[in-house]
Amino acid sequence: MIRSLLSAAILACAVGIGPAAQASPAPHSGSYVTRQGSRLALGGPDFRFGAANIYWLGLDENVGGIDYPTRFRADDALRTARDMGATVVRSHTLGISTGDPKSLEPSLDRFNDAAFASIDYAVADARRLGLHLVVPLTDNWSWYHGGRGNFTTWLGLPADAFYTDPKAIAAFERYIDHLLDHVNPLTGIRYRDDPTVMAWELGNELNGMTQPWVDEIAGHLKKLSPRHLVAAESQFGVDPAALASPDVDIVEVHYYPPTAEKVAADAATIAGAGKVYFAGEYGSTSAEPPLMAAIAADRNVTGAAFWSLFAHSDDHGYVQHDDGFTLHYPGDDADMRRHADAIRAFDLTMAGRPASTPVPAPARPLITHLTRSGATVTVTWRGATTAGASTVQRAPTRLGPWRTVCDRCATDVTGSWTGDSGPGWYRVVPFTLAGTRGPASPVARLS
Repeated sequence: MIRSLLSAAILACAVGIGPAAQASPAPHSGSYVTRQGSRLALGGPDFRFGAANIYWLGLDENVGGIDYPTRFRADDALRTARDMGATVVRSHTLGISTGDPKSLEPSLDRFNDAAFASIDYAVADARRLGLHLVVPLTDNWSWYHGGRGNFTTWLGLPADAFYTDPKAIAAFERYIDHLLDHVNPLTGIRYRDDPTVMAWELGNELNGMTQPWVDEIAGHLKKLSPRHLVAAESQFGVDPAALASPDVDIVEVHYYPPTAEKVAADAATIAGAGKVYFAGEYGSTSAEPPLMAAIAADRNVTGAAFWSLFAHSDDHGYVQHDDGFTLHYPGDDADMRRHADAIRAFDLTMAGRPASTPVPAPARPLITHLTRSGATVTVTWRGATTAGASTVQRAPTRLGPWRTVCDRCATDVTGSWTGDSGPGWYRVVPFTLAGTRGPASPVARLS
């Protein structure tokens, strides 16, 4: 017998509909991240940070098609980034959303404001968790979420005209205006006035940028959103147009793979030009303690963001991705755990916290299915942030007494346990790898 426990009410909460999913952001400091030469400041003289790339927060490709991510997964990923020590998240689809029926601008000057719902939730949740955001505005590449090619295709122009044709530039600026003028109903704040956003990024890995185009778009952003920082980068190395533009604050570089020598050289070049250095992407599989310690020790390095973090699935296990750099926390296997630990130590060091800071207790899991075939029972659950192992318990009544039938013998990698047991009430108790216990799941009954 298989009994699904994702009732309509629980499912509504999982997918982000109904009253249970409304965000209630806590009071926020309202502080903007500011630039002082080649340094950033946030309530102090030197704001350095570790960061996570969570590209899919506004529109997702990992759900059997293109669709909006659930609020559970957005919250799970952002909480995981925070618990890893990150203070900044970079997310493509909070700003890049063109060319698909579910995107913000499906076709030229036709806007689909329903696409704001997932963006609004992620921004409000980041604000509530104390995270700041780097938001790219378009992409060099024609991925599912759109990119600069949408604008030139819509206008019947060659691809490179994105940087030179007045019609393409104006169309892109109209898109920017529509995004930044939006008032988030969960916070009551217009995006151009929301200090949760640390920086608007001209676009992801924009090859071929011209100096006039960088100056124009960066200047447009500064007029529209004067208290926000502007970031820019191309695919390879330090982009000279970004480095030279008076309105660009942060110059990004991406690394696949990073080396301490390359990072140091690029950071010195950018800081020497009076700009802020940010490693906007580095492959998570390169994160080893010696490399991350060397990068953290370089005072020209303001921040670095690993690629890329994925959340628990809504039902069980983790969302999977196939680019070779997927990271689940605390890790699917020994290699991923080593990389995750190195990233967390780096993030904490950059935030001025001891690298030995204990991992926070797990969040609360949720049993989604119970299966019984004779004496064999399978318990399946939706995982919880920071959980490294889980215990399954059974009781004759919903109030206990509870008997352990699986002592930390299951993980969120599968989110499932099978063994000899029987009818009764079940719950799942999560633990960090260090043994810190989190709250037990709501109880579920198997008859």
